[in-house]
Amino acid sequence: MATTPYQEALKWIQSNPTTGGASSLAKLVLSLWNSECCFSYAECVGNLDANLTELTVRMIGQYAIHGETQDLVDVGNKVCELYPRLWELTQAMQDARGTIRKQWEEKRLAAADDQ
Repeated sequence: MATTPYQEALKWIQSNPTTGGASSLAKLVLSLWNSECCFSYAECVGNLDANLTELTVRMIGQYAIHGETQDLVDVGNKVCELYPRLWELTQAMQDARGTIRKQWEEKRLAAADDQ
């Protein structure tokens, strides 16, 4: 069976776990794997060389064509285990978004009451 871009990324991450490149690839895997993860593409490739950037393009292409596959789920789960702080960061971002949206809604309702 052919190696998928997700598997290539996981292999690279596992071989270079403390590098910025590994963190960047992990962010992209998590962002594709779970919609709650919302790292921007710029954040995922900003420090990558041409070869790793090309890998990210292939990962996105794989996702665009096939959507969420079991392979992506498996790699995503593994990356989540390897980088639990990225998951914590994602949860904090989701919580902050929820707080801001609640404030917006409260302001909208207050403005509607004033009219």
